[in-house]
Amino acid sequence: MTRLQADYARYVDGGEAEAWSALYGSRGVLTISDGRRIGGREELTAFAARAPQGVHLQGVPGIEERPDGDIDSVAPFVFFNAETGAIVAGTYLDRMTWEEGRLVFARRHIDIKRPA
Repeated sequence: MTRLQADYARYVDGGEAEAWSALYGSRGVLTISDGRRIGGREELTAFAARAPQGVHLQGVPGIEERPDGDIDSVAPFVFFNAETGAIVAGTYLDRMTWEEGRLVFARRHIDIKRPA
């Protein structure tokens, strides 16, 4: 499970958009607190290809296994944008599921913390 989350950061930070989008299941979706919803392999790949260069650091996740075998996870993160120097913090809220023998994101929601 933590490998899936680590690969998320490694692939997007490394510019590996196709490998990043393959971390999502066939119906997997990425949602962001600003209202964006990205789903489907083509949309996910395009999103990752446009991602700013930088470094994602994820904190230790809180994990809960569901009766249906899916996994829920909550983890803090920090992103350092190498292009602008901006630092973004927030929380990942994940639902992971098993598909074709491997763990994938069914949903990842990025809750970005904004200054008050």
